[in-house]
Order: sequence, then C-alpha cells, then structure tokens
Amino acid sequence: MTTVHLHVGMPKCASSALQSLLHRNDRRHRAEGLCYPESFRESGGYFSHRPLHRLAPEAIPAAIDTIAREAEAAGCARLLISSEEFTNSQWDRPITGTVVDALNARFGTDNVRILMLFRNHFPFVESVYAQFLKGGLFRTPQDVFAGPDRGGISAFAASFRQRNGFDFFSYGDFIERMRFHAPFNPFDLLSIERADWGGQDVLDVLCARLGVSRGDEAVAANTRYSETALALLHHARRVHGLDRTRERRDMIAALFPPGKRAFSRLLHVSGRLFDRIAEAAERDRRYFLRHTSEPCAALFAIPESFAGRRDRPEDLRLPRWGTELVDRIMQPDRISFAEAKRIRNSFMKSGNEKTTAEEPEPERAGAKGPARPNANSDGPAEHEKRPADNGTPPRPRDE
Repeated sequence: MTTVHLHVGMPKCASSALQSLLHRNDRRHRAEGLCYPESFRESGGYFSHRPLHRLAPEAIPAAIDTIAREAEAAGCARLLISSEEFTNSQWDRPITGTVVDALNARFGTDNVRILMLFRNHFPFVESVYAQFLKGGLFRTPQDVFAGPDRGGISAFAASFRQRNGFDFFSYGDFIERMRFHAPFNPFDLLSIERADWGGQDVLDVLCARLGVSRGDEAVAANTRYSETALALLHHARRVHGLDRTRERRDMIAALFPPGKRAFSRLLHVSGRLFDRIAEAAERDRRYFLRHTSEPCAALFAIPESFAGRRDRPEDLRLPRWGTELVDRIMQPDRISFAEAKRIRNSFMKSGNEKTTAEEPEPERAGAKGPARPNANSDGPAEHEKRPADNGTPPRPRDE
C-alpha cells in the first residue's frame, strides 16, 4: 500500500530546502522507495508541485492517477507531493479540497498524510514580511501601503487579519483550515527548530522518517537581504508597485549587501505586535499539546535574539539619497546593474558617504568560510555568487 505525504507549508518554513533536497536526490530516493513525482512538478525554480494548483478541478483526479502510475512504475511505496501554495494562497480555495479528495480516493484516506512544517513565530513573522516586500505573500493587496504606517510590518499583519479573520502567525488557525479540507486524514505537525531535534536539521529528521538518505546536501536557501535593502524595497513597493519592484529587487539587494544587523520598527517585530505574537505562540503551544506529541518547546519560546525587541529604539540609518536612488533604478524601462551601481556611487561621492549604518561585519579569527545552508536558515545558497560589476545580479528565490 502506498503512503502519500502531502507537504502543504507553511511558507518560509524550509519548503524551498525540502523541495531542493528531494529534486537533487530524486534518483537516489527512488531507489530507496520514495517518489518525488516529476509529473506536475516545476521543471525549475522551486521544483514544487505548484502546477497542480493551476489545473481545472475536473482535471485533478486524472493528474493524481498520473502521479500514482509514476510511483508504481518506479516501484516506490512512498510518495511525497510538495507545495506551500496550499497555505500561502490556497488555504480557503476549493482546489485544496479537490486535491485531497482525489488523493484519498486513489490511495485511501488513512494513507494520505498532511505534512506541515513550522518555524518559531517571531522570525517567521519577520521572514514573511521580508518576502512580502520582495515578491508578495498571502495575497496581500497593494493598498496595504496606504495605511497609517505606509505598509510596515504591523500594517501588514493588521491587513491580513482584517481580510481573513485570523492572524497569519496563528498556526492553529491554518491547521484547522487545512483540516476542513482533510477532516479524516492524519496530520504530521513538525517544528523546524534545531533545538527541538537535539541540534539536528529538520531535513535530516524528515529523511529518517521517510526512510531515505540525505544524499546531496547542497540544498537551496533564500538570500538574506540587508535591512537597508528591505527598507528601500518598502519604498519601491509603495511608489512603484509589485511588478517593477520584483523585477529589480536583486539590484537593490546587491547595491546594499548584508552587514551588521540594524533594527527598524518598519521591518521588525516590536510593540503591540510583539505582544500579539507572544499570545499567539502560547495559544499554539496549547493547541499542539492537544494534537501532537512531536517535540516543539523551542517552536513556541521567545528567542533570545528577540528578548529585547519589544521596546528597542530604531537604529537603522538609511542614506539620505536612498529613496532617490531607488526611484532612478525603478523608473527606466531598462537599466543594467552596472548603470545602477554607477548611479549609487555618484550619490555616495556627492554625499560623501561611504556606507550606510550596516557596515560589514569583521571576519572572525579562524573562520573557515560560510556554513552549509540548511532548512533552519535564510542564508545564501552555496551556488549564489556576487554580481559582476557589468552583469546582472543573481535573482533571489521566492517562496
């Protein structure tokens, strides 16, 4: 009997890393009995099964039959389908229930397990907001930038709650909406926090449970944007819209690379939002205690790095010419990275500024280079390179 693991998210919770691992090791894993179907899987980018969402409802049963035949032909008794779109944008759409119903009809309800991965609430909220600025998330409309703080992190959270009736950082609410579509299926609710797994990467935990080897460990990870770049992307989103910002976000990121971390209430959790997240984490802790026996203490704790955030003063200092530079980059129909860099350098020279408040961190003595990216980080992937002066910066991955 085939066991199906339907991975549905959450977004910003190791989805890209998991999909990259399964794609890179597909041949090895098939020999070990796990099929990550090529049918209805993206051929690039995330290598997720997002194409399933684009099918007409009446086409879903045939698509599931195609996936089943692929697993049978490979001799696999285990099958994993992955798309965080189920919780990013499809949690309340009929297509989600249609996919689950088709899987249940083909494999049996008890054999279709819903897999959900979760990150500590505090970094999750900041990562979600950063992704919203870079490329959109949770179907959030552009008019969020018309609010009192012009679409800062608190306004983003308030907009989601107003539109949907619950907070995007309320995991219990997302789980219950998935249970609406899969009321009789077993659920696997797992923390991605290393501290909950004795220091193990959640990908190692999942491989052990799926009965496969880790294989090629070079998995994808999302590029971390500097606070300066994110603050300037906020201006770009507010003034120039999503499409143009998404097209040129990589230029902004390359012009203002990560360095020393800085704090901004526009981008980071603080004040009343901090309290609401802490309250949601406690509600979710109680929810998990009732619904799972998986380790999750670290998932619900306030991280040490966030302990002083509630009332922390602003210390992000943007260059005086930052928004003007963004406007110069966003306005032309076409612009090269070399031209964007030339404009930035001219601003820096005329303003006699060498850098923003985010100065590069000094190298640690004895450092041996960056650590291997893993599912618990937002660090850059090993294959991502710095942009050449006359080239186009590498395009960051969305999730």
